Amino acid sequence: MRKIQIPGLNGVAVALCLLSLLGGGAITSLTKNQVPAIIGALLGAYLLYAIKVVKQWEKVAVLRLGSYTGLRGPGLFHIIPIIDTLSQYVDQRVRVVNVSAESTLTRDTVPANVDAIVFWMVWNPAH
Repeated sequence: MRKIQIPGLNGVAVALCLLSLLGGGAITSLTKNQVPAIIGALLGAYLLYAIKVVKQWEKVAVLRLGSYTGLRGPGLFHIIPIIDTLSQYVDQRVRVVNVSAESTLTRDTVPANVDAIVFWMVWNPAH
């Protein structure tokens, strides 16, 4: 079975959206009033785009009306959907880059081959 994923949505937000839709529908069926169903649908749509989850090794910068407000993550957090925007997620795992062998001469003109591996990691994504 293939898992369908919609970009920007996560399981917690979808579950809260469905819960608010079901709650509004249940209250509507009990009271015969459509206002709880409308409120449940609006709250569900808001929660669908307001709840974000960042993985353990990631951080994300939150911009409120274009200005930096802080880092979020890892874990669950809340944004205001139209006012707040998120930057690209910053991966903080250690990355390895292989540098191919280079030929060089030492001070006393002896040829040498230099091979290297570069380890890098983002320490402070806010700067």
